[in-house]
Amino acid sequence: MEHSMSSEEEIGDEEKQLKNTSFDLKDYTIIKEGEAEILMHATNQVFYNKTQVNNRDMSIAVLRTFISQRKLEHKAMLARQAKACPKVPDESVSEMEPPADSSQHNGMSSDGCKLLEEMSQDEQCSISDVQTRNLRRKDLELKPARVLEALSASGLRALRYAREVEGIGQVVALDNDKVSVESCRRNIRFNGSVACSKLESHLADARVYMLTHPKEFDVVDLDPYGSPSVFLDSAVQSVVDGGILMCTATDLAVLCGGNGEVCYSKYGSYPLRGKYCHEMALRILLACIESHANRYKRYIVPVLSVHMDFYVRVFVRIYSVTGAILSIFSQSGGLSQRVTPSDTTLDLALLFLKIAVIVVKNSIWVDPYGLHPSMIKNG
Repeated sequence: MEHSMSSEEEIGDEEKQLKNTSFDLKDYTIIKEGEAEILMHATNQVFYNKTQVNNRDMSIAVLRTFISQRKLEHKAMLARQAKACPKVPDESVSEMEPPADSSQHNGMSSDGCKLLEEMSQDEQCSISDVQTRNLRRKDLELKPARVLEALSASGLRALRYAREVEGIGQVVALDNDKVSVESCRRNIRFNGSVACSKLESHLADARVYMLTHPKEFDVVDLDPYGSPSVFLDSAVQSVVDGGILMCTATDLAVLCGGNGEVCYSKYGSYPLRGKYCHEMALRILLACIESHANRYKRYIVPVLSVHMDFYVRVFVRIYSVTGAILSIFSQSGGLSQRVTPSDTTLDLALLFLKIAVIVVKNSIWVDPYGLHPSMIKNG
C-alpha cells in the first residue's frame, strides 16, 4: 500500500513538472494533418510516423460511423423499453389538483398546506415514483463517447479525434515516456480551446491504467510499435459493452510466417507461409483478441479488418456474454496445409505442428494487393 502511494506521488510530481514546462516556437516545426497541428522539435525526440496518415484517416472514418451507429442503437433501446413498459397516465397530477368548489370540500378552505396534509400515503408514493422516473430518464441519456489512446507519443491521433469527430466528450492520451507526454501537452495547448477542453494527457503505463479503469471507455485505440499482444488483456477489459477496440500490429513478418515460434508465443497461433498470409495475419490477430476477451466472458464482433503497407489493423466491437461461453466456439475454425516432398519452403518437421492456426469467421478483409485466400474455408 505504501509503495503504491509513493508511486502515485511520484507520478503527481512528474505531471506538475510537465505542466510547468514552457517552449519557444523557434525550435519547432509545425506539422499539419487534418485539422490538427503538432510541433516537432528539431531533434525529433518524439516518434512521428508520416506513413500512418492513411491509418489515422481510416480510424477517424470508422469512429464517426461508430458514434452515429451508437446513437441509433441507443434510440432503438429506448424504443424497446417504451414498448416493454407502456406509458401509464399520471394519476397523481389529477389527484393533486383541488376540486372546483374547494371552499366547500369537506368544509375546509383551499389552503395548500391543508390539502397536502390530506394527501394519502399512496399519493405521496406516486410523487416519488414520478421523481424516480425522471431520474431514470437522466440515467438513460446517451453520454458523449470517451476515447482512450493508449500509446499517444506526440498526441497527433488523439488531437485529430478531438477536433474532427463530433460526439466525443473526452479523449485520454497515455504514454509512459516523459518527453512524449510533454510533447503531447504542448501540442494540446497549441491546438487551442477545443483540444484543451476535450483532451487530457497522462504519464502512465497503459496496461495498468486500462486495468484500473474497467469498462470506462467507449473507444480504445492501440497503435504500438510492433506487437500489441501485451496490451490486449487489459484493453478488452477497459472497453464498455458495445464499445469498439481499434488495434494495429506492425510485426507483419512474424504474423505472416517469418518466425512461427515468436508468433505462437505472442498470439497463440502458428502461421503458415502462402499467398493468403496477409489474411491469415488478420485472422490470427482477431483470434488473439477473441481469446483474451473470452477469459472475461466477453466476445468480439469484427467490424473492419485491413492489411495495408507494413501492418494490419482491426476494428472490433466487444460485448459481454449473457449465456454460456461455449457458444463462442462455433465462431472459430482451423486451417491445415498438406505436406508434399517438394515443399522446401518450410521445415518438414514443423509443418506437422502448423494445424493449430485459429481463424475467426465473419470478418471483413481489405487487401490493396488483391491476394485471394484460395486455401482458407470459413466453416
